[in-house]
Amino acid sequence: MNTRLLNLDVLRGLAATLVVWQHSSEVFIRTPSIAQHGSALAEFISQLDFGRIGVLCFFLISGFVIPHSLLASNRTLKSFAIRRFFRLYPAYWLSLTAIIGLTWLLADRTFSASTILANTTMLQGLMGFESVQILYWTLTVELLFYCLCALMFTLRLLGNPRYLLLVCWGALSVFVSMQLLGQSSTPISQLPATTTYLPFAIAVMFCGTLLRYCYETRRGYRYMLWGLVSTFSIPLLVMAMHLLGKSISETPLRFVSSHFIALAIFLVFVLLPPKPIRHLAALGTISYSIYLFHLIVVFLVSWAISQPWGQELTSISLSTLLVAVTLLSFALAAAIYWLVERPCMQFGRFLSDRNGGLNRSGEMLRGG
Repeated sequence: MNTRLLNLDVLRGLAATLVVWQHSSEVFIRTPSIAQHGSALAEFISQLDFGRIGVLCFFLISGFVIPHSLLASNRTLKSFAIRRFFRLYPAYWLSLTAIIGLTWLLADRTFSASTILANTTMLQGLMGFESVQILYWTLTVELLFYCLCALMFTLRLLGNPRYLLLVCWGALSVFVSMQLLGQSSTPISQLPATTTYLPFAIAVMFCGTLLRYCYETRRGYRYMLWGLVSTFSIPLLVMAMHLLGKSISETPLRFVSSHFIALAIFLVFVLLPPKPIRHLAALGTISYSIYLFHLIVVFLVSWAISQPWGQELTSISLSTLLVAVTLLSFALAAAIYWLVERPCMQFGRFLSDRNGGLNRSGEMLRGG
């Protein structure tokens, strides 16, 4: 595998770990005895916004990888869709089933049938339903990005940097419009922040695609620069509006810094790659399951701490709890990968090969 692409697997593992630390610290710091000695660490994680950094890295990686795989695989769109379906949905449905069952058994909380049904699609936020797990909104972004890539692929525009930039700008325009309308008494003002953030996330992903275009062709740099500058000027605009007394974010500095830290980390891994550490790259292989199932580990550990027999766990430091939850998440993710993800991906490849064929657009990114 290309050294830089192998490093993206390392970055996937790092991104998943950052998300684990963010969610774990947010939950465990609510316990007074843990907060007494762990507030500084939790505040550090919160102020840098590890979770947003990790998610943005995932978005950039998807933009860098997915359109190229669609163009260069020399397969049909149907074949691509089959593989993506079996890559995403089986593990997702398992995590959905697990969290619904655990919250019912241990927290006496139930979800309506319509909410559960909407969540099975990964598009629940767009249908007005809550996500059973808060992190599911990012999967909606992934699906929307896949649909846009499929449409551009069908129109033979996916390899053209001009159109990639135009779609990026279109997503940014939708995002800005939604933010402006959200400041007034309109239905958009009632939408959750994760929904109004979706167009911006799409723009970030197309920045990753433009970076991949330059990486592969060594041209089209002006499109890539326009995409990066226009997309990442949005966080700066958020800060400027805050300074002018018109805040659209409760934590503008954290919002700005997390975006630029994520971009810097991504560029380091892509443009200035260190020698890949293969056992760390293996974390990238199981990163999807880490992402899907770590909140279940956090939930179980938090539940154990709240039980009379688990009171001794409250004397454990936050840093120790973060390490323990991270290792447990890795172990669970590895099991899910080998028992569910990998067999389903193999089955998806089998089905796609049966329905295969040349995509007639298999040449690498073109234009520019």
